[in-house]
Amino acid sequence: MYPNLKRLLRTHRSAIAAILLGMGMLQQGCGSKPYSPAPCGVALSGDIVARQFAQWQRGEGNFFDLLHDDVIWTVSGRSPVSGTYKGKACFMNQAVAPVFGQLRAPLVPELIDITTDNKYVWLHFKARATTLSGRIYENTYLWKLQLETGKIIRGIAFLDTHELVILMKDNRSENRTGPQETMEATGEYLGMWVTKDGHIRHELLPNGRYDESRGTRKSAYRGRYKVTGNHIDYRDDTGFTVDGEFKDGILYHAGMILYKE
Repeated sequence: MYPNLKRLLRTHRSAIAAILLGMGMLQQGCGSKPYSPAPCGVALSGDIVARQFAQWQRGEGNFFDLLHDDVIWTVSGRSPVSGTYKGKACFMNQAVAPVFGQLRAPLVPELIDITTDNKYVWLHFKARATTLSGRIYENTYLWKLQLETGKIIRGIAFLDTHELVILMKDNRSENRTGPQETMEATGEYLGMWVTKDGHIRHELLPNGRYDESRGTRKSAYRGRYKVTGNHIDYRDDTGFTVDGEFKDGILYHAGMILYKE
C-alpha cells in the first residue's frame, strides 16, 4: 500500500500543491501576491527610499535624515572623502559637510532609477550645483543601500570621483563673504530658521549658541556657531562640526534649505 501511495504523491504533486494553496495551507510570497524572489521588506525599503528622495528633490527634506545613527557608509574610489565611515555623525562631519561646504547651494538631484534585489535598494541618480568658485559641479551616483526598521544601516556610494576631486580643490575663501552687506554685518542671521515642511526648526541665538529641533524631538542638536560674512560654522556639543552659507536670505546648511521665520 505505501509504495503505491508514494507513487501517487509523486505523480500528482503539482495538483496536490495547488489544492493546498487554495485551502490556505501553503503561503505564496508576502500576503496573497504571487511569489517574488525579493522579500516584501526590501520592496517596502524601496518605497521608503523613493519617498525620501522625492522630498529631497522638492527641497523639503534632507535625504540623510534616513540614516541610522550607527550607519556604516562607504564612499568608493580615491578622493579626499573616499573611505568607510562608522556612524551618522562621523559620516556627516567628515564626508558630507566638506563636500556641501564647496557649494553655493544644495545639490539638485534628478532620479534615474530605484531598484531592489533580495537584500539591497539601489538608488541611481544624478545631481548638480554651483560651486563657491562659480563652476558647475555635476555627478552621477549609484548608492547601494540596506535598510532595517526604516533606516539605512549600510550604504556604498559609487560616483565619478574625478569630478569630486576637482570640486574639493575649489577655492572657498573668495566667495565666502559678500562685498558689504553680509549676514555677519547686519546680524540678520539671528532667529529661527525653518525647513519648508516645518520638520526642522533651527534657532540661532544671540549668545553664539544654536538649538535645533527635528519634528517632535526638541533640542536634537545644540552647540556653538560663528558667522563670518555669509558663512556659518557649527560645532555641536557632541563634537562634530558642519557649516553652511546664507544666500539671498536663505540658509543652506548640511543639505537642508531653511527660511527665516
